[in-house]
Amino acid sequence: MLIAHISDLHVFADSKETSLVRDDAERTARAVIADIAALPARIDAVVISGDLADGGSERDYALLRQMLAPLAMPLVVSPGNHDKRQTMRAAFGDIVSFEPGPYLHYETMIAGLRVLALDTLFDGHVAGRLCPERQAFARDRLSRRLDEPLLLTMHHPPFASGMTALDDNALVEGRDLLAELVGQRRAPTRILCGHIHRPYQSLWHGALAAVGGSPAFQVGLELTGAHHEPGLVSEPYAYFIHRIEAQGGGAVHTRYVSL
Repeated sequence: MLIAHISDLHVFADSKETSLVRDDAERTARAVIADIAALPARIDAVVISGDLADGGSERDYALLRQMLAPLAMPLVVSPGNHDKRQTMRAAFGDIVSFEPGPYLHYETMIAGLRVLALDTLFDGHVAGRLCPERQAFARDRLSRRLDEPLLLTMHHPPFASGMTALDDNALVEGRDLLAELVGQRRAPTRILCGHIHRPYQSLWHGALAAVGGSPAFQVGLELTGAHHEPGLVSEPYAYFIHRIEAQGGGAVHTRYVSL
């Protein structure tokens, strides 16, 4: 099976909330969506790992749903720090099986692959967290079916990029629990995240972990340990296509889109 992973579209209908977001974020997101739709190989699902909208208004999500219409395959979405739970649930509740309650986490199956989406939104903060209630959900679901492949997605990565300023605003609560639970799994696990606005991959407690880039803005590479955020760069947008075999193995391919 093939799964396309994109992230951080930051779509806005009226005005952007984040100054760094491109004024033409709708155009760049449409370019990425069109590229996926035009791929000659059949994509089984598209994972969008948070910050779907820049402000989270009803109009933002209505625009995004219209933009995503060319994608006929299932969508897996999780909220980022710029999303709003109530409006996101209303916008995607007809195609995503969110759990009842205040959070937007859920479990689903895609072509025989078990997929778990976590809600790491920390209201009013850039960083992410898994509060005790969400940690309990994660522990319950991640402790099941340890011998089956799993795809886990969330916005804030629990694994480090090495870019200090950005890692400080990644997942700040619940990371140790996820490390414990992922490390106990006996079948291949993939973790797909966003938030960093630069694509990279990691091996984390036995799992293949990846962060998708952002067509809304991309940051430069900063591995000196500096505590200031990297500046913006103009680079081709890169997203990942995961080829996943029945037993969880496979490959990861990088697809470039000129913006």
